[in-house]
Amino acid sequence: MSSATWIAAIAAVLGAVLGVSLMRTRARLGRIEDRAARLEARMDDEIALAIEAARGEARAAGATARRAATAAGVDEAPRRLPLETVTGPVVRAVAFSAGARRTIVRLAAPRRGRGRAARKAA
Repeated sequence: MSSATWIAAIAAVLGAVLGVSLMRTRARLGRIEDRAARLEARMDDEIALAIEAARGEARAAGATARRAATAAGVDEAPRRLPLETVTGPVVRAVAFSAGARRTIVRLAAPRRGRGRAARKAA
């Protein structure tokens, strides 16, 4: 046999080994992905249940605290603004944009001097 035949045979064997390894790796990766998806779904369900239970407990604790405060004669807290969960972020954004606008104007204004000495002299 010539060296070209040996090289071709070795290449064929290596190709077959690599092909089998690739198929096994893909199958294993598929099983791992399926298992990870099942675990993620399970965790999502458990976390959702835990969050819902915590919300229920918080509501019950708030109601108990309000009843206790009323029984002790403490005035009820002032009502929150309607749609405060929506208006709160809007008010913050408007306040930030106004502050940002003032800052930009202040930074864009030409400076007369640099440093403390220049400010004291002015």
